[in-house]
Amino acid sequence: MMNQITTPIKIPNTNINGEHLAIESIMAGLKPDPVEDLSDWADEFRVLNQTYAAEAGRWRTSRTPYLREIMDVFSPSNRCEFVTIMKGAQLGFTEALTNMIGYIVHRAPAPVMMVQPTQNLAKRYSKQRLATMIADMPVLKDLVADPKARDSGNTTTAKAFRGGVMFIAGANSAADLRSVPVRYLLLDEVDAYPYDVDNEGDPIELAVNRTKTFARRKVLIGSTPTVKDVSRVEREYLKADQRKYHVPCPHCDVMDELSWPNIKWDKDANGRHQPQTAYYACPHCAGVIDESFKTDMLAKGLWVAQAPENNYKDKRRSYHISSLYSPWESWQSMVQKFVDAQADPHLLKTFINTALGECWDEEANRVDMSDLQKNAEEYSLRVLPMGALLATCGVDCQDNRLEAVIWAFGKGEESWVIDYQVFFGDPAGNDVWEELDEYLQKELAHAHGSVVKVSAVAIDTGGHHTQKVYDFCRLRKHRHVIAIKGQSTRNRPVVGRPTNQDISMRGKTIKGGVQLWPVGSDTAKGVLYGRFGIKTGQAASVHFSQDLPDEFYAQITAEKLITRYVKGHPVQEWVKPSHRRNEVLDCTVYALAAAYHLGMNKFSDRDWLRLEEIVQPITEDLFNNSQQNGAEKDKKAVKNAKKTGKVALKQQKLKKKTPPKPTRKRKKAGFANNW
Repeated sequence: MMNQITTPIKIPNTNINGEHLAIESIMAGLKPDPVEDLSDWADEFRVLNQTYAAEAGRWRTSRTPYLREIMDVFSPSNRCEFVTIMKGAQLGFTEALTNMIGYIVHRAPAPVMMVQPTQNLAKRYSKQRLATMIADMPVLKDLVADPKARDSGNTTTAKAFRGGVMFIAGANSAADLRSVPVRYLLLDEVDAYPYDVDNEGDPIELAVNRTKTFARRKVLIGSTPTVKDVSRVEREYLKADQRKYHVPCPHCDVMDELSWPNIKWDKDANGRHQPQTAYYACPHCAGVIDESFKTDMLAKGLWVAQAPENNYKDKRRSYHISSLYSPWESWQSMVQKFVDAQADPHLLKTFINTALGECWDEEANRVDMSDLQKNAEEYSLRVLPMGALLATCGVDCQDNRLEAVIWAFGKGEESWVIDYQVFFGDPAGNDVWEELDEYLQKELAHAHGSVVKVSAVAIDTGGHHTQKVYDFCRLRKHRHVIAIKGQSTRNRPVVGRPTNQDISMRGKTIKGGVQLWPVGSDTAKGVLYGRFGIKTGQAASVHFSQDLPDEFYAQITAEKLITRYVKGHPVQEWVKPSHRRNEVLDCTVYALAAAYHLGMNKFSDRDWLRLEEIVQPITEDLFNNSQQNGAEKDKKAVKNAKKTGKVALKQQKLKKKTPPKPTRKRKKAGFANNW
């Protein structure tokens, strides 16, 4: 303890006397810890600000009874040192953290640090949560220096109070994490922390090291989880006793945790989901539990350790809780989110992480080559099936060839492989580029009888022919032919913001002659691999033609997501075996990027309707409205389309009447509106 006196505390961006503060903190630490539980303190003193809280006014632990033990275990009188919470969203966790800081300032003063994923988030938390709590609570306002006073020591990142100081740091700054010793450490959203900060190591380890000089330290780690075997909060959760919140069934009184598989809901006669009918089915008595029982069930709940052997001398506890327990998240809304997420693997992953508080298992969602082949469908290449409304192309540039894959997309981002071609030749010359240009301008047949052209093309600039790609794209910008550059970085958008690139033409440099669009390759691969497993008929499902060669399937499944360790920390990355080719997968990523470049990911139902009116308008037979006759004519249209590639329904000499298109006022913007 004497080392703390002789080593002055350095406080960033403040004029606080570090040595004086250290002495004051130690003197406060010599006082016996209060016996008052943190939850009781919060019920008596905590005031929630109406701007940032879901429910303004007095804090009531009875509203979120599952937080009582979590807060109380953080009380100084409790012997537990490490607390981990793996959680869903909308559970009041952030306010519970803020309660802990308020309690420390008022009842158990000592140095305390709150760590957010970034410095910007740390500053936002300080301004929105801490500052408002202090301003709204007289018992804290009197203890914390006035921020308006000169040399008060009250800044955004460091707030001095009687007997201690609170630091608000970002996990992306090593300087913030190793600056001072602290007794209390709060680590929020740790799965968003960088794996290595400023080349000094793991931010969690750096921060925890600040607590080693205190005999009665408290470390809390909380986060929504991310990916299985990579998630930091999952790792810490498994180290401890793994507590679940058990509540009684109102029918049989058996205590059990609330789990998602027991949430049930109805479907209508047409198979449409009805989230408003959501209820909980007791796994023990099969009793139907309406959500109106939830408040009473929560009040009678208790935490049960699943691995008590991991809690040696009660020094380490861990908790897992989902949004099923939240007073502010209804079962109905969770069912609606789950139903909506079925069309998008990224949304499903988000639901698993943030709603259920569980890790996403990449291995369980892996698709094999044979799985795709056995589900291939009977449609011809270069013919868009019914429902396909938009065609894009991805092009990969190799040293001796160009490879291209055309994809078609429909409502809900349902997709079809339309064509796959390889153009052999030297990309340094012009011949292979002319061949590609001719290919991209060829019309594609549609099963309805119309014709469609490729609406956008994305060409990779990686490799040895970047300038040739720039030249090709620059002259075809009006056709939405874009130059792209893949980025294998986590959490990049499928298409980012472009940058202007200089090009050389006839010995002259044209400044900003072409735009280069960044593509989040890892993100796009995650989207695609997730969609490969979606059943046909559902939104975002993927269709493959039986006419595709085996090599196509081998290449599109060539990569897999693995976990490797960098400086002892798990990192996920896409890898390809050395003997496998993956040009088809790359082209598919680029075709998806081309579609997103057109704004497909933002298309509304009205946008898709306008495309449908153009590509496959509704037609009626004046003489026979039977479904059978209509089906026969559809088969005939498809057959003719396969033969000519340019068939229109009016050429079939079928007596049909095409109703006039609905009159709608065209918007000034939007790809679908300006088709």
